Amino acid sequence: MAALAPLTLEIAQLAGLRDQMAAAIAAGLVKPDQEVRALPAYLRRPATGLAGRVVALDVGGTHMRAAEVELGAGTARLASAIRENDLMRQATKRDFGRDEFFAAQAELIAAVAAERDLNIGYCFSYPASITPEREAVLIEWTKGIRIRGVEGQAVGALLRDALSRRGKRTGAIPVLNDTVASLLAGAALAPEFDHTIGVIVGTGTNMAGFFPVRAIAKLGAVAGWEADEMMAVNLESGDFTPRDVLTPWDQALDASLSPEQRHRQRFEKAVSGAYLALLLREVAGGDACAKAGFDPGDANVDAGTVVALRDHPVLGQAATVLIDRSADMIAAGLAALIAASGEPSRTGILVEGTLFHKTPGYPERVAARLRELAPQTQAVFIANDGRGVPANMLGAASAALTP
Repeated sequence: MAALAPLTLEIAQLAGLRDQMAAAIAAGLVKPDQEVRALPAYLRRPATGLAGRVVALDVGGTHMRAAEVELGAGTARLASAIRENDLMRQATKRDFGRDEFFAAQAELIAAVAAERDLNIGYCFSYPASITPEREAVLIEWTKGIRIRGVEGQAVGALLRDALSRRGKRTGAIPVLNDTVASLLAGAALAPEFDHTIGVIVGTGTNMAGFFPVRAIAKLGAVAGWEADEMMAVNLESGDFTPRDVLTPWDQALDASLSPEQRHRQRFEKAVSGAYLALLLREVAGGDACAKAGFDPGDANVDAGTVVALRDHPVLGQAATVLIDRSADMIAAGLAALIAASGEPSRTGILVEGTLFHKTPGYPERVAARLRELAPQTQAVFIANDGRGVPANMLGAASAALTP
């Protein structure tokens, strides 16, 4: 176990990571193109008592789905069945064009909403530039998807055009990513908290929070916004580099990737499900993995495989310390966002992602570490008990209902 000591982080190391990340968040709010990009989402915190019925569309790595969602004061329910197709999964295997892509989304929306005039919130989980009009311009496809004619285009406008061809009318369509959707979902479900955090802990990781416009100094004055209004900010925190806690194994993992993937997303590579199996190979060694029948290159291997290996007689210790380090670093990231937000007295946190929710002991370890790292704040994890409404769809609905 002594050989694994660099992966066991003491509270002083985690406090240092918290402080460095809090400083990086502050820098990202002040200047563009910083390590933590802190991208304004131009979305307000949902008002207490937010209510209404809208269409929510969710387009992500595996999902293309739509439903009507009804919000009440702190409650949510599906007002229609969720309709889904497999286009996003197929898009990693065959070629699609822009018209086919948006026509498929319009077809789902038409299937769940018979009305001619629609109010729509759009969760689009790919790198995009968000405009003050709450539009999203796709920067590039990720996750192995390449759909022709969409990069550099405004996805909300293209969806509106596709709906128009089906005889549907809609006004502005607010577009947000999955982390901001989790943030808005948490704020809608639990409006009693002073501050809300949305966080993804699954295949990847990211955080989002609300900041007063005056704190987002790189924006300057924003038409239609008061200086003290709270705006959602997508941190893109996975790209932070936790320099003081990275090990030679982390460096080896980074070096093993394709050139375009190196030197990026270093926080994400240390904690998220997409990389834990690869890290276990570096820590335990290829020979030990082979003898144990563990192949990190197998398409069926994921974070759940690493979690299951915690009881393995050979790989168990390495798998355990990697999972524990992931939970500890997630807690440090949450504490950093709490510190950057001025240490509000009560913070509600809505977490999405299977690594957090499906790993026994993981949420409890994050909570315990967070109490040590943010002792002045009462942090509560918000249960997404929105009556079967996925957080991405709940957040999109909140965006559509918020001026």
